[in-house]
Amino acid sequence: MIKAIAALAVAALLAGCVSPTSYRAAGSDGKSFGYTSNKLSEPIYRVRFQGNGRTPWRWIDAFLLYRAAEVAQEAGAPAFKIIEGKVDATVLTGEDVFGSVDSQAELTVIAVHRRTATEGDVVVGQTEGDANMHRTAGAMPVFRMPPPALPKYQPPVYIYTPGYAAPALPDRSILVELRSDLAERGDNIFQTADVLQKLGPRIRRGPPSATPFVAKPSSL
Repeated sequence: MIKAIAALAVAALLAGCVSPTSYRAAGSDGKSFGYTSNKLSEPIYRVRFQGNGRTPWRWIDAFLLYRAAEVAQEAGAPAFKIIEGKVDATVLTGEDVFGSVDSQAELTVIAVHRRTATEGDVVVGQTEGDANMHRTAGAMPVFRMPPPALPKYQPPVYIYTPGYAAPALPDRSILVELRSDLAERGDNIFQTADVLQKLGPRIRRGPPSATPFVAKPSSL
């Protein structure tokens, strides 16, 4: 029982290591994955999201839009405009859930039951009394080996040849300008309340931040 619990714990840990990055502040788990938002000037903010190698680009589009709407809401701006960068606005429609990962779905638990020795069998690894060879008329003694051990997890090893660059991690940023009114319309202008209402119920957040990331003003 203890070995089984330990195996499940290790498997869950491994699954967590390879899960896509969900919606969370960068640095919340000791890593740089997540969102950041920096104020460049009074109406201009840089919003960025970096995910690991398994984070879908569509998730990042949704996370960038949602974080921009959160920044606008905190500043009391009813709208914002993307003045640099691009996101797929179709994430606002549909029923997609962004950041929903079932780590248990990646685990396969195999239960190995002890085989009962039949007449004439010798089971290797039993007690000395059970390991005695028995003969019956017309039967030959049979040695049965135990099932092979499950392969141990080995982290992947990447070998890069000269001139080969490792694939870049999903990383995208947008420059947004906060708007004080809703008079102007356009493809790159979004209403703060509309984005929060449409994406809020469909975004699954990551673990709570242990060391919250504090955005600092930066220069262009």
